[in-house]
Amino acid sequence: MNTLLKIQLLRGSTYKEKIARPHLKDLSNCINLPDAYLLKACGVNRFLFHKLLRILEPVVPKTQRSNGIPFTLKVLLTLSFLNSGSHQKSIGKDFGLNISQKSVSRIIKYVIEGLNMVLNNWICFPSSVMLRDEIKEGFYRRYHFPETIGCINGTYVEIVCPRDDEEAFYDKNGQYSIHAQIICDAELRIIAICCRFGGAANNAYIWNRMNIKTFIEDINRQGETSWIVGDFKYPQRAWLMTPILHATQDTPESQYNHFHSHTKSCIEKCISRLKGQWQCLHKRPLHYTPQRAAKIINACAVLHNLCLKAGLPEPTPYIEKEFAPLISEMTEMSDDNINDLYIGLEVRRQLAEKIYYSV
Repeated sequence: MNTLLKIQLLRGSTYKEKIARPHLKDLSNCINLPDAYLLKACGVNRFLFHKLLRILEPVVPKTQRSNGIPFTLKVLLTLSFLNSGSHQKSIGKDFGLNISQKSVSRIIKYVIEGLNMVLNNWICFPSSVMLRDEIKEGFYRRYHFPETIGCINGTYVEIVCPRDDEEAFYDKNGQYSIHAQIICDAELRIIAICCRFGGAANNAYIWNRMNIKTFIEDINRQGETSWIVGDFKYPQRAWLMTPILHATQDTPESQYNHFHSHTKSCIEKCISRLKGQWQCLHKRPLHYTPQRAAKIINACAVLHNLCLKAGLPEPTPYIEKEFAPLISEMTEMSDDNINDLYIGLEVRRQLAEKIYYSV
């Protein structure tokens, strides 16, 4: 009998066992994982995880198959990937499940798309005078730098060599990257982000093509005194305050630089916290197209703001590598905006005098 059974199995008879995909159920242990585990594996606690489920449920496609991967598990897998920066294949083996790399890739894509769909709900530049005044008050209370509505800086997120426009993504550090521009408020909340440009584009080039720049320029021309704080890689304008190079000690210029540097540190802390929490942004190159990589950066920015709002503990900070500045990164100038430069220099001089005689 045993010999006959073996022959029937080899011939592919009805006795042949079928290897079925394990049926995944949305068990309560997926919903109620402890805070300690969620914080370590996914970067969120249980309260924020449940909030994310409510935010993403309307925008992430539902599983139609009876044995499909549950929505809760999709969010867990994506958070684990973003938090750890591990390869998709290893992420698929988390939670005691053997999910294929192809399935994990599809899951991450859907959840990242969902986070991008709610991007404008959680990353909002202050559109009203009242909101801008609140941010100004926060900056002055913390850093004693008046009329500030945000701090700006760029950060490079490494990607694999793209198939198209390779030269647009080759940065000064000798790698391929997205050059993300981020603006934050005094509480380290991200209030604007731009991931449309590759690593070859410098800070001034990207700033001059951001929609936020036009908005800030317009409100200043209408008589509102508001500015963004940036470093010397940005062009000095009445709406963008940069350091004063070669300032003499114990002068209004050096005092201005002191407070300017103190204020600008908040964007450095913001980026350090963003990359420290979501290690996919620095642990290894993102193996995606530039468009998909940009959406991953946006998704991490949304999660950054949600974590701040939830009061989660600060992660181990990520330390950005310092590279010598290039001459081409100095203020980008053209004949049609030379007047804006002179006006900006005068506004900065007056601000330096005001700070010097008020402290």
